[in-house]
Amino acid sequence: MTRSTTATIAIVVALVGMAAFPMGATAATDLSVDVTQQAETGEAVVTVTANDSAVENATVNVTSESAYNGTGTHETDANGTVTLPNPNETVTVDVTVTANDTNTTQQVELVPYEDSLDLDVTQESDGTVTATVTQYGEAVENATVEADGEANYSANATTDENGSATLAQPEDTQNVSVTATVDDLSAETTTQLEGSAQLEVTAEQRDDGVFVTVTHGSDAVENATVDVAADGDYAGTGTYETDANGEVALPLPQENATIDVSATADNETATTTADLTVAFVEEEGIFGQAVSQFVAALQSSGFEGPPGLVISDFVTGNNPGNAGDAPGLADDENETADGNETDDAPGRSGEAPGRSGDAPGQSDDADGENERGAGAAAANGNAPDDRDRGPDARDDADDDSEETEGDDAEADDDSNDADADDDSDDEEADDDDEAGGSGGSNAAPGNSGNAPGQN
Repeated sequence: MTRSTTATIAIVVALVGMAAFPMGATAATDLSVDVTQQAETGEAVVTVTANDSAVENATVNVTSESAYNGTGTHETDANGTVTLPNPNETVTVDVTVTANDTNTTQQVELVPYEDSLDLDVTQESDGTVTATVTQYGEAVENATVEADGEANYSANATTDENGSATLAQPEDTQNVSVTATVDDLSAETTTQLEGSAQLEVTAEQRDDGVFVTVTHGSDAVENATVDVAADGDYAGTGTYETDANGEVALPLPQENATIDVSATADNETATTTADLTVAFVEEEGIFGQAVSQFVAALQSSGFEGPPGLVISDFVTGNNPGNAGDAPGLADDENETADGNETDDAPGRSGEAPGRSGDAPGQSDDADGENERGAGAAAANGNAPDDRDRGPDARDDADDDSEETEGDDAEADDDSNDADADDDSDDEEADDDDEAGGSGGSNAAPGNSGNAPGQN
């Protein structure tokens, strides 16, 4: 009897111990709470589980230091959930769950539905730009992403199933505004994106000078520092600063040379080389412009001292008039050995005034009529040898004139017409003679108004 009673009491004590301790420890260890907001409404759903099973009738206590109409004590339904309302503003709440004499607390931030879309923009080291769109932490597919930059940059894309979209890299580094939209929601952020463009420099020889141009992408770079070095004697070596067009003007070369050009701007450096040739200057250069460019280059390079000698050397070395084929210097077959005079020189041409077969006094007219009228031949020294030249010559001429007056009337009319044409031609010839020093000048012997027979 005693033994049986003792055993019974021991069993009862053992059962009470098992009920009090193991069951409580298991519940405390596995109780969990999860809070998520619905993408469609913004409502917050609190889910309570124990051993991966929903806990019905668990107590959910919601507190917040900010105003929120979801605060208070709630009880889970058969699914172990409690639904809290969409907040009017972003608020931080503490959710404490109690079940089976065990409790746990979780702090969460609740965001209004209107602000639920989130956008993040990142750029990889290779320049790739990625925009990621989420809502309440979940990826959003088919969201539209648009980007606008400060320096003529724009891009757009659509997110994939991971909520990601790749945007084109801008040419220039700049601040970019990125906007994501889906349904009636939108999100915006601003970030700086590194551009793909790099500093570039070019050097080009033209007919009016050598031009160095510095660019960054499609933009000219003003105030860039340009250093020019050469492997030969070149007056354009030195340090310069680009103008508003990103250019530096250098002089044309005096001899063939290769220049090394380095440009620096905003901690970037670019280099290039260019071959300069004297032949370019001689064959195609406009010498006046070349000298002007040379002087401008001296000024922009900060040249100190009298520039006269340097400019003189440049002119001497580059003047096209010093070339072997310059006028008066060429080894032309028409040039003579003693004076470089040719048969075509002014005053020596067969067409020169006074030398033409049609010139006054030179005509071979078959009619014997002189283009300048009666007496012109005598005036030019071409009268017949038996022409009277003594003191009575004028009387004899008057008698002859009276005898032939009727015959000469018609000739005078023709002569007047011819004289008008000849006078015009003579004026043009006189102008040419004065300009060229031609031997056909009216002042030449035989053509002067004071010459024998012309008074």
